[in-house]
Amino acid sequence: MTYKEWITATTGHFKIETADVELILFNQKELIPDENAEADKKIAKTALCREFTNLIPLANISEGGYSISWNWDAIKLWYNQTCAELGLTPIGRAKIIDKSNVW
Repeated sequence: MTYKEWITATTGHFKIETADVELILFNQKELIPDENAEADKKIAKTALCREFTNLIPLANISEGGYSISWNWDAIKLWYNQTCAELGLTPIGRAKIIDKSNVW
């Protein structure tokens, strides 16, 4: 499976469009220089975590009787679990720093 296929399949759960997958791959060129190379799962997950804030929809969509809602708890769980797996600090989570030696 290539990086493009892996990211497309993974983001498909979040209803991310092809243009957004292209943007993710473009923004992460230093991490994934060849989108058609055989995917390394850790690198692909890292790229996706780095682009997570770009994946979050900025507006709620509602038209007539049609609306889209997101399972934010599931999305946050996926993001936090993936960051923990990769050893990354999730964006928006406070870092706890031991300052006891300063006292």
